[in-house]
Amino acid sequence: MIGDYYRYIAENSRGDSLIEASEKAIEYYIQAEAVARDMKPYHVTKLSLVLNLSVFYYEVKGDIHRAAALGKEALHNAKLQIESMNSEDAKDALSIVALLKENLNLWEDEIEEENEMASLQV
Repeated sequence: MIGDYYRYIAENSRGDSLIEASEKAIEYYIQAEAVARDMKPYHVTKLSLVLNLSVFYYEVKGDIHRAAALGKEALHNAKLQIESMNSEDAKDALSIVALLKENLNLWEDEIEEENEMASLQV
């Protein structure tokens, strides 16, 4: 949550404040990733972390490729084990999976448009 806090600050900052908030967000997201490393790929907390981190890369860093890669990897890993979840855990996880899919679809469309524009300029 601390990473998200700094992400929100970064989304509304400019200059040195943006740089400082971005660095703090990354620092806390890395710490959260270390804690989540041992969680199952479909764990709600782990999926939420990936969702928020991917949004950080897209919105703050402007790195659509990193955002899409994070989302794609999380979805792939979750799909491999999601059938083994109990129904209550599945309900929570599936809502986050839906958000990840939605973001990933938008980002992949944007990447495709970017590639098309680049090929027209060559």
